[in-house]
Amino acid sequence: MMKIALSLVFSLFVFNFSVAQKLNSESAFREYFESHKDSLDAIEGIWTVSSTQEFYRYDTLYNVDKYPRAAKVAIMRSGSFYDSFNLTGDSYDVSFFTTDVKGVYLYKNFFRITNEYSKAQAVISTSGIMQYTYEFPDGYLKLKFAESYEEGTRVVNQLTWKKIFPEDSKAE
Repeated sequence: MMKIALSLVFSLFVFNFSVAQKLNSESAFREYFESHKDSLDAIEGIWTVSSTQEFYRYDTLYNVDKYPRAAKVAIMRSGSFYDSFNLTGDSYDVSFFTTDVKGVYLYKNFFRITNEYSKAQAVISTSGIMQYTYEFPDGYLKLKFAESYEEGTRVVNQLTWKKIFPEDSKAE
């Protein structure tokens, strides 16, 4: 019985991974979402992402960078969580996990170069907007800023995701 359960879990993982690997363009993702629209969760689809990064040194704001169109990202179910991909099919290193509250997800961003995560609560509003804020991990900042890094540096990333496809038929 255990072998069957393990092989089923492995098969689902391989299926989900292989579906995402085949999708390597915006039109391919749109086609997938259109053909599965009756079974999609509200978080699944194509989103535009905008970002505002606030730079602090010892809690004093010293710079703000705005990226109104930072990325276009597809979110798809991957077993018990949701994975994200850029529209060429590569992992975006961002995952979402359901919580006990409908429309609220636990967001995890994996920083490969430092093997660190950042986490936040992401909330989807009824208008297809998802917002959350997190701080970049210290190890990541030290690596990115290199010799210009100073103790007490924090970078807060405020993200807004707007769902552009498919339009939600189910209100969250």
